[in-house]
Amino acid sequence: MITRTNDSSRGILAELNPMATPTDQLQAMRSIGENWDGYGAAAPLANAIDLALEFTGLIEAMLQKSSSGQQLLHVSPTRIGGVLIEWEDATMQHEVEFNPDRSVGFLHLDKATGQIATRNFSPGTQAVVHPGFLQELRQLLAA
Repeated sequence: MITRTNDSSRGILAELNPMATPTDQLQAMRSIGENWDGYGAAAPLANAIDLALEFTGLIEAMLQKSSSGQQLLHVSPTRIGGVLIEWEDATMQHEVEFNPDRSVGFLHLDKATGQIATRNFSPGTQAVVHPGFLQELRQLLAA
């Protein structure tokens, strides 16, 4: 399930460096402690940050090749110790959440219709990367 964070998480990262890139912000999340929001939020776990860093690099490369102009990628910690990545293009809004239990959740909102599609992937016992996760990446790149 995608867990939205409030603006206070972005404020914490902006205090560290107001012009920080998403990669810089993810690296800075390593220094966020427990209770970072004052309401008992868990510190982002290293495994969620590491996976978010890899995914951010992929999405940034995809966005640079896009003909729809500059698009911003937003990253923020989640209250449960994960990382949320958000971006949008002309027709869709996207969210990907990397959770501390190594699960990954996708949310896609069609701006024209308001239709929301979600997919969640739990870590498998044999696969390093869930095949559905790779399929989701292919669909994102083909869009």
